[in-house]
Amino acid sequence: MATVAELKAVLKDTLEKRGALGQIKARIRAEVFNALDDRSEPRPPLSHENLLINELIREYLEYNKYKYAASVLTAVLRILGKPLFQNLASLKCPWIGSFLPKS
Repeated sequence: MATVAELKAVLKDTLEKRGALGQIKARIRAEVFNALDDRSEPRPPLSHENLLINELIREYLEYNKYKYAASVLTAVLRILGKPLFQNLASLKCPWIGSFLPKS
């Protein structure tokens, strides 16, 4: 019969191999940051440009395999209720056109 320590080790290993452990840790960090966030001072409205910057940062993190950092950013933005752009072409920023391929 396996000990509790052995079962914990197998569970941890399994979660790590599936990538779930990092996501769980990132979600916990995001919730801790949210709990510590000072809500007495309201946040300024988030512009389209800043939403774009958030999405570009998230894509950069994912592209470079910074999965945990990207998942913390994504979780924090979801907690704040800020949507992530899935399609850069949908943005109506005049300067973004220079970064998109011409169709």
